[in-house]
Amino acid sequence: MVAVKSLLQPQRRLFGKLGFGFERRAGRVMRVALALAVLLLAAGILSCAGSGTDRMHTVRKGENLYRIGLRYGVPAAQIARANRISDVTAISVGTRLRIPAKSARATRGNSTRGPAQTRRPSALADARRKARRDALREGELRFAWPLSAPRLTSRFGQRKGRPHEGIDLGARRGTTIRAAESGKVIYSGWLGDYGKVVIVKHAGLYRSVYAHARVLHVGKGEFVEKGRRIAEVGTTGRSTGAHLHFEIRKRDEPRNPLLYLP
Repeated sequence: MVAVKSLLQPQRRLFGKLGFGFERRAGRVMRVALALAVLLLAAGILSCAGSGTDRMHTVRKGENLYRIGLRYGVPAAQIARANRISDVTAISVGTRLRIPAKSARATRGNSTRGPAQTRRPSALADARRKARRDALREGELRFAWPLSAPRLTSRFGQRKGRPHEGIDLGARRGTTIRAAESGKVIYSGWLGDYGKVVIVKHAGLYRSVYAHARVLHVGKGEFVEKGRRIAEVGTTGRSTGAHLHFEIRKRDEPRNPLLYLP
């Protein structure tokens, strides 16, 4: 019996050392895991706090409400409402704007991929019918192409990781730009990255935007008929080549122009 105990004693000491080493390593692993969990939780709390807090922005030279909205991922109309701005083209340099926090709903609504890029053909056709029906109901609006021979070079939606709020139509410099529908010119001049731009207010809540023009042929306050020459294609503002940046907006919210055009 004594011999058996003497044989087992070294094994017990060995198992004791192994067990103690295992427990010590397990303790270290648990402490590291706990520290990581605390860090991740803190990061999550900070992230949530940052996304749910309004920010302030001081308007700088060359900026407009649309571009500020792009910078913060918040619709221009939402910024206008938060700051009680009735004319989005009238903000001046030095103005302090409150930028509302992005909500989950706003993030979904600002999906940077356009309907023409994400929907099935049947869904796209349905979206076009709804858009055209709404334009007709708003004011008998039937939008036409602003260029006589349009060449689509960039779609509405995601472009280089940023929202593209209209479509780009390539054309030679000096090509005539025509009003897509009848309406009143509410802006004609330079507007930040848009360069020389014409904005036409149509019946109901619709507006159309014609940007990067070389020459403007209409002034603020004029009434233009559908198809009238209002500008010429150029490369003013933030532009990499001669083209027309064309937008259709409702309540200042960008809509996919391809849903309205024939």
